[in-house]
Amino acid sequence: MAPIRVSARVAATPSTIWEACFAHMKWERWDPDLAEVKDVSSGCEDGCKCVFAMKDGNNIPIELSNVKKNESLDFSGGGLGGLLRAEGKVRISPIDDANSSIDYSFEMKGIIGSIFGFIKKKECVEGTEGGLANMVKLSEAAQKN
Repeated sequence: MAPIRVSARVAATPSTIWEACFAHMKWERWDPDLAEVKDVSSGCEDGCKCVFAMKDGNNIPIELSNVKKNESLDFSGGGLGGLLRAEGKVRISPIDDANSSIDYSFEMKGIIGSIFGFIKKKECVEGTEGGLANMVKLSEAAQKN
């Protein structure tokens, strides 16, 4: 499955986006497919390990990397001996004093992940787009407060 890439302009600063969406590891607030992020080993930092408890009942072990506060993070994980992998990347960039951009990508990898991504492409696209839309809403609401 090719990466799904979405971007948005946000009426919020990078630090507001970070605090609203990532710092507290409550990603279920913005990811429409997540029921809960559980078993979190640390804060939002390189090497943090957690489990994405999906709304469909699956649990996916995840590790964070390339974490730069207010700028970027990557998450990756999967199961079945690497046959199913999920990878996401978030990039936050300031546009001016009051606006930023969020670039978000998501990809399913591995033999089973590629097949799943192909069969469930619509759901993967909708989940990625919905996640970004929720990041924007949370960040803009936080910026107003």
